[in-house]
Amino acid sequence: MDGLEVTKNRQGEETIKKMAEKYFPDDPVKEYRELKGGTFNVAYELQLCSGKTVILKVAPEKSVRVMASEKNIMETEVWAMELAGTNPLIPVAKVLGYDKSCTLCPSEYFFMEKLKGERLDVIKEQLSQEQQDDIYMQMGMLNKQINAFTGPAFGYPGQPDFMGDSWPKVFSWMIHGCLKDAEDAGVDLKISPEKLADCLEADRGIFEEVTVPRLVHWDGWDGNIFVENGRISGLIDWERALYGDPLMEHGFHSFSPNPAFLKGYGIERLTPAQHRRALWYDIYVLLVGTLECTYRKYKTMDMYQWASTLLKEQYDKLFL
Repeated sequence: MDGLEVTKNRQGEETIKKMAEKYFPDDPVKEYRELKGGTFNVAYELQLCSGKTVILKVAPEKSVRVMASEKNIMETEVWAMELAGTNPLIPVAKVLGYDKSCTLCPSEYFFMEKLKGERLDVIKEQLSQEQQDDIYMQMGMLNKQINAFTGPAFGYPGQPDFMGDSWPKVFSWMIHGCLKDAEDAGVDLKISPEKLADCLEADRGIFEEVTVPRLVHWDGWDGNIFVENGRISGLIDWERALYGDPLMEHGFHSFSPNPAFLKGYGIERLTPAQHRRALWYDIYVLLVGTLECTYRKYKTMDMYQWASTLLKEQYDKLFL
């Protein structure tokens, strides 16, 4: 998926060392390497002279065009990690320093602890189905803990314009933000934006059931789950966190049912209204996925083809 990677704001050795010196003045950088796998921020693993290892994440430059949902998300990530970290049952890396002054480099950056374990997507093939199900059950229980945090309003904490006291209104803003991003960038969504908007308004009642703004990680796919000795040792990439409906969590995707996750979360089955909301949240995540190739300038359109095809399938289900 590597292409121009316009959102990856890579930094030179001298700048990286200055960033580290700001927060670890008595522990110089011995060596560092860029981490692969992410497609938005650039991340580095730094080994300090003391032997300590830390992770550095650098946000895109302010001049880079991003989707509506991606504005100011590094601030959101740091906020969400620090909030989640107040619950000892949630394995989240400790934030070691956050600089949004844009003085050492032309964007925000932060340091965090390096988590123990390996990414689930890397080791998954080595695990039995029973081991995988156990991890997904743990993930359901973990998401339940995350969703226990409540907020003063719905929406993205890093974007006041995307927050409000009504979930139907805020989620409508989110969908329309994607449609506007598609229009601005000339992305063919392979669906009718007008028909989608009309259907969303007609379905307003099912979103009115959501009255409490709950913290949602939203991006708990296998690549963001760290596992050590069969236990979840960490959850990364909190940048898309928001206050919303817990059914937005990855484990509730209707296009990839996960009974083990549901068991861990404590839900046997969804009600018809919940199932339809989950379908809408599938559509939202697939809208974002359909837009990513154009906004991030991936080398291939594989992500676009996968996301837009699945988006059309889920969109069609709205009208069955």
